[in-house]
Amino acid sequence: MKRLKLTWMGAAIVSLLFTSAAFGQNAVAASGGRGAAAPRVVSPEIMPDKRVTFRLLAPKASEVNLTGHWENGTNVPLKKDDKGIWSVTVGPLSEQLWGYSFTVDGVKVLDPGNAETQRDGNRYENLLMISGPGSDMWDFKDVPHGQVESIWYSSEILKEKSRRMLVYTPPGYHTSTAKYPVLYLLHGGGGDEDAWDTMGRANIIMDNLLAAGKIKPMIVVMPNGNATQTVSQGYGFGPTPATTSVTAPPPPGQAGGGRGPAGASGGAAGGRGAQPYEGSYPQSLVKEIIPFIEHSYRVVANKNSRAVAGLSMGAGHTIAATNNNPGVFGYIGVFSGGGRIDETFQKQLAALKASGVKYYWLGAGDADMAHAGTVALADEVKKEGFTTSYHEMTGIHYWFIWRKFLSDFAPVLFQ
Repeated sequence: MKRLKLTWMGAAIVSLLFTSAAFGQNAVAASGGRGAAAPRVVSPEIMPDKRVTFRLLAPKASEVNLTGHWENGTNVPLKKDDKGIWSVTVGPLSEQLWGYSFTVDGVKVLDPGNAETQRDGNRYENLLMISGPGSDMWDFKDVPHGQVESIWYSSEILKEKSRRMLVYTPPGYHTSTAKYPVLYLLHGGGGDEDAWDTMGRANIIMDNLLAAGKIKPMIVVMPNGNATQTVSQGYGFGPTPATTSVTAPPPPGQAGGGRGPAGASGGAAGGRGAQPYEGSYPQSLVKEIIPFIEHSYRVVANKNSRAVAGLSMGAGHTIAATNNNPGVFGYIGVFSGGGRIDETFQKQLAALKASGVKYYWLGAGDADMAHAGTVALADEVKKEGFTTSYHEMTGIHYWFIWRKFLSDFAPVLFQ
């Protein structure tokens, strides 16, 4: 007993010494080695008028720039004060969840003053939430929260012994005996199984919609749509660097990316022509993921209690899964995606319509690179006689519109 007490005390002393030493080292390093405490840096600082000041302590840097997803947010220069703190004030910014990063002497770095980050493929950025009515549905609130679970399953179709997906269960799921409908929510090119959770804020959106009484409780399944990838990057599960690493297209305000307060480049638009179905991820979704979920969770296992929706590449996966499997899904959501509408496609749509789809929801940004394909599909779906609607909002191909689309699509489900 005495030995245990001594061990505990020793560990506490070592921990205290380590913490003190690390703090002192950081202070000395940050102050250029002079031993004085580093100046306090607050970044980002959001003003009442929604202007934002960004700061970075880099006394030895020659140049610091800021790049954010907002309009005119590319390579904004910061100025250095006599304490070595670089700063710039931008905005006012509209109500949105923005991404940003610094460039220090040509090297991209994250804001050390901001622990909120997102990962898009193998790219990391800081996050900044400007709260208000425009971002209300994906802003974190004091409401009952569901759980997001990391689940592993096996896929013979994709020849992977273990693949990971995320599953959202609504508040109260683990203390009830009720059965729930399921939404299968698919990401775009460059993303993976945590894209809808981190960048799309799907769990926060579902929590807020439930608290507002706008949707029925449902399970949301977020699989990995990269057929050769077992697990998303950034968790230390696989080799470093990952042999199946994914590079996402540039976000708004960066080289090759779209510009504007509600747009960007994203994944593939979903309309790249016919893709083989046998042995594909959409086939695995229907033949493996759905049976796994219906075996592992308390769900209502019928067509009218299954929905599928996807953005960009995931829109293409949604189209392939539904066209090839009439009678499996009662609700379909296509966000920024289309397809090659030929005779085969039209016959598949006809069979899908005959299977009794309850609602076919489509949406795109007005400057979306997938706008034309989505509009063409919307016209074809309407012509075929589906119960349907097409939604368009200001913006191009990025999460700014897809978060809104999920917020508007989910209330249609399972009514």
